[in-house]
Amino acid sequence: MSKKTTTLQGLALSRFCRQLFILQDAGVSLSGGMEAMAEDAENEEEKKRLLSMAEALSSGDSLSSAMEQAGCFPEYAISTVRLGESTGNQASCMEGLADHYEQEYYLTESLRRAVTYPAVMVTVLLLILYILFSQVMPVFTSVYESLGTAVPAVTQAAMRIGAVLSTVFLILTAILVVAVAFAVLLSRFGSQPAWIRSAYQWLNAHSQALKAASLRRICSAVSMGLKSSLPTEECVDMAAGLISDAGLKAKLQAVRQDVSDGASFYEAVKTAGIFDGFDLQMLRTGSHAGKLEETLDSLASDYAQKSQDFIEGMLSKIEPAVVAALALAVLLVLLAVMVPLAGILTTIGV
Repeated sequence: MSKKTTTLQGLALSRFCRQLFILQDAGVSLSGGMEAMAEDAENEEEKKRLLSMAEALSSGDSLSSAMEQAGCFPEYAISTVRLGESTGNQASCMEGLADHYEQEYYLTESLRRAVTYPAVMVTVLLLILYILFSQVMPVFTSVYESLGTAVPAVTQAAMRIGAVLSTVFLILTAILVVAVAFAVLLSRFGSQPAWIRSAYQWLNAHSQALKAASLRRICSAVSMGLKSSLPTEECVDMAAGLISDAGLKAKLQAVRQDVSDGASFYEAVKTAGIFDGFDLQMLRTGSHAGKLEETLDSLASDYAQKSQDFIEGMLSKIEPAVVAALALAVLLVLLAVMVPLAGILTTIGV
């Protein structure tokens, strides 16, 4: 198939992996299963992809090779399947991939909503302020001047400052929206300029939600690898392939080196400082009890929930701040309108 095929991601990729796990767990031929899946494909592109993969499998190609030829699967998914094939735990890898991409989808959606909702609110606020200060207030000023009442100098200064600030912030918001859209477009074509990578690195270093998401990926990848009977070093390599934070990648490299030198996974991550507090205690207990995979799964779920909590906490702070700013702006506008009006009414003896 063409390598320009749209990359599978999110729930579509998770469901694909889940279906393959079900087929393998039931002992059904993957080629026959994919032919059956093609009958209910949502579109012609998906149908062609499934039939092409089924044909490749029937010809003796491995699943990882068929996925690579399809040109629409992430490198991490292909590498994980290839490792599962080498260890004879392909079904377990498919189940792990299904869980991984499902959690990634819901986390990404939460982050998208966390960014979109405040952005829309702030943009609407700036538009309202811009209209109030640059369009509405000048009308009242003209009316008052025609009635022989001058708007106080303080009010005029506040109007000018408000108009300038709202215009500047509105322009900056538009530039930011264009930059984000440009970054997303470039990412879809597999290209990321240095400034995008730098911005993402900064976010990874300062965002609690993204940090928790990275730790979830580490726990999930290592657990999936251990369940597939992979050496711990390869499990750490799998986790490093999912992390974009340079600092965390360096720590994972240190963990891999320590594990290669004979240290346990718990000892290596403790030395590297990746986990701390209660999470580190859980890893120690799970390691000593021979339940490291289950412990990592539990931590992965905890970190996914922490990411959600951080996002919700951020939203709970942003919304009241935006509402308060809008209320203050409206109050200032009302005062600017009512003070001169009160002077007029006093003059005419009302």
